[in-house]
Amino acid sequence: YEEPVLAQVIVKSYEGEKVRGLYEGEGFACFEGGNTYKGMFSEGFMHGQGTYTWADGVKYEGTFVKNVQMLNGRYTWTDGSTYEGSIKNGVRHGFGFFKSGTHPVSYIGYWCKGKRHGKVS
Repeated sequence: YEEPVLAQVIVKSYEGEKVRGLYEGEGFACFEGGNTYKGMFSEGFMHGQGTYTWADGVKYEGTFVKNVQMLNGRYTWTDGSTYEGSIKNGVRHGFGFFKSGTHPVSYIGYWCKGKRHGKVS
Protein backbone atom coordinates (compact mmCIF):
# COMPACT_ATOMS: atom_id res chain seq x y z
CA TYR A 1 0.00 0.00 0.00
CA GLU A 2 1.36 3.35 -1.00
CA GLU A 3 0.37 6.62 0.56
CA PRO A 4 -1.13 8.71 -2.24
CA VAL A 5 0.64 11.96 -3.04
CA LEU A 6 -1.21 15.22 -2.58
CA ALA A 7 -1.98 16.50 -6.06
CA GLN A 8 -1.13 20.01 -7.08
CA VAL A 9 -3.44 21.79 -4.71
CA ILE A 10 -5.44 23.85 -7.18
CA VAL A 11 -8.55 24.92 -5.30
CA LYS A 12 -11.82 24.81 -7.24
CA SER A 13 -13.99 25.97 -4.33
CA TYR A 14 -13.53 26.99 -0.72
CA GLU A 15 -15.97 27.53 2.12
CA GLY A 16 -14.69 29.01 5.33
CA GLU A 17 -12.85 31.85 6.94
CA LYS A 18 -10.31 34.09 5.25
CA VAL A 19 -7.92 36.68 6.62
CA ARG A 20 -6.40 39.19 4.16
CA GLY A 21 -7.55 36.96 1.28
CA LEU A 22 -5.85 33.82 2.65
CA TYR A 23 -7.63 30.74 3.97
CA GLU A 24 -7.52 30.89 7.77
CA GLY A 25 -9.23 28.89 10.51
CA GLU A 26 -11.68 26.14 9.74
CA GLY A 27 -12.65 25.52 6.14
CA PHE A 28 -13.58 23.09 3.39
CA ALA A 29 -11.77 23.01 0.04
CA CYS A 30 -12.47 21.10 -3.17
CA PHE A 31 -9.49 20.64 -5.46
CA GLU A 32 -9.03 20.00 -9.17
CA GLY A 33 -9.50 16.28 -9.75
CA GLY A 34 -12.10 15.81 -7.03
CA ASN A 35 -9.96 15.64 -3.87
CA THR A 36 -11.30 17.43 -0.76
CA TYR A 37 -9.97 18.77 2.53
CA LYS A 38 -11.92 19.69 5.64
CA GLY A 39 -10.03 21.13 8.56
CA MET A 40 -7.76 23.88 9.73
CA PHE A 41 -5.98 26.40 7.52
CA SER A 42 -3.27 28.91 8.37
CA GLU A 43 -2.04 31.65 6.01
CA GLY A 44 -3.55 29.82 3.04
CA PHE A 45 -2.08 26.39 3.87
CA MET A 46 -3.74 23.23 5.17
CA HIS A 47 -2.21 23.48 8.64
CA GLY A 48 -3.34 21.74 11.84
CA GLN A 49 -5.90 18.97 12.14
CA GLY A 50 -7.83 17.97 9.05
CA THR A 51 -9.17 15.25 6.78
CA TYR A 52 -7.98 14.96 3.18
CA THR A 53 -9.97 12.63 0.93
CA TRP A 54 -8.74 11.61 -2.51
CA ALA A 55 -11.26 11.23 -5.34
CA ASP A 56 -10.67 7.44 -5.30
CA GLY A 57 -11.82 7.27 -1.67
CA VAL A 58 -8.48 7.00 0.16
CA LYS A 59 -8.58 9.17 3.28
CA TYR A 60 -6.02 10.79 5.59
CA GLU A 61 -7.10 12.13 8.96
CA GLY A 62 -4.49 13.85 11.05
CA THR A 63 -2.00 16.66 11.25
CA PHE A 64 -0.88 18.88 8.38
CA VAL A 65 2.07 21.27 8.37
CA LYS A 66 1.93 23.73 5.45
CA ASN A 67 0.03 21.37 3.10
CA VAL A 68 2.04 18.27 4.08
CA GLN A 69 0.85 15.34 6.19
CA MET A 70 3.16 15.33 9.23
CA LEU A 71 3.55 14.16 12.84
CA ASN A 72 0.71 11.67 13.22
CA GLY A 73 -2.42 10.54 11.48
CA ARG A 74 -4.51 7.77 10.03
CA TYR A 75 -4.73 6.56 6.43
CA THR A 76 -7.75 4.51 5.36
CA TRP A 77 -7.72 2.74 2.00
CA THR A 78 -10.87 1.75 0.12
CA ASP A 79 -10.49 -1.97 0.94
CA GLY A 80 -10.64 -1.16 4.66
CA SER A 81 -6.87 -1.31 5.27
CA THR A 82 -5.64 1.26 7.77
CA TYR A 83 -2.43 2.78 9.07
CA GLU A 84 -2.32 4.76 12.27
CA GLY A 85 0.80 6.35 13.68
CA SER A 86 3.73 8.60 12.87
CA ILE A 87 3.84 10.43 9.54
CA LYS A 88 6.67 12.42 7.99
CA ASN A 89 6.36 14.22 4.64
CA GLY A 90 3.19 12.31 3.82
CA VAL A 91 4.54 8.78 4.40
CA ARG A 92 4.67 6.32 7.30
CA HIS A 93 7.79 7.16 9.31
CA GLY A 94 8.33 6.32 12.97
CA PHE A 95 6.10 4.09 15.07
CA GLY A 96 2.77 2.93 13.66
CA PHE A 97 0.21 0.19 13.14
CA PHE A 98 -0.92 -1.18 9.76
CA LYS A 99 -3.88 -3.54 9.41
CA SER A 100 -4.95 -5.11 6.12
CA GLY A 101 -8.62 -4.90 5.23
CA THR A 102 -8.52 -8.00 3.01
CA HIS A 103 -5.98 -10.34 4.66
CA PRO A 104 -5.35 -11.36 8.29
CA VAL A 105 -2.14 -9.32 8.25
CA SER A 106 -1.04 -6.54 10.54
CA TYR A 107 2.25 -4.89 11.46
CA ILE A 108 2.99 -2.85 14.53
CA GLY A 109 6.42 -1.34 14.73
CA TYR A 110 8.76 1.11 13.13
CA TRP A 111 8.54 2.51 9.62
CA CYS A 112 11.15 4.33 7.57
CA LYS A 113 10.08 6.47 4.59
CA GLY A 114 6.92 4.43 4.02
CA LYS A 115 8.49 0.96 4.44
CA ARG A 116 8.40 -1.43 7.41
CA HIS A 117 11.59 -1.11 9.40
CA GLY A 118 11.93 -3.79 12.06
CA LYS A 119 10.44 -7.05 13.18
CA VAL A 120 6.96 -8.19 12.20
CA SER A 121 4.70 -9.01 15.13
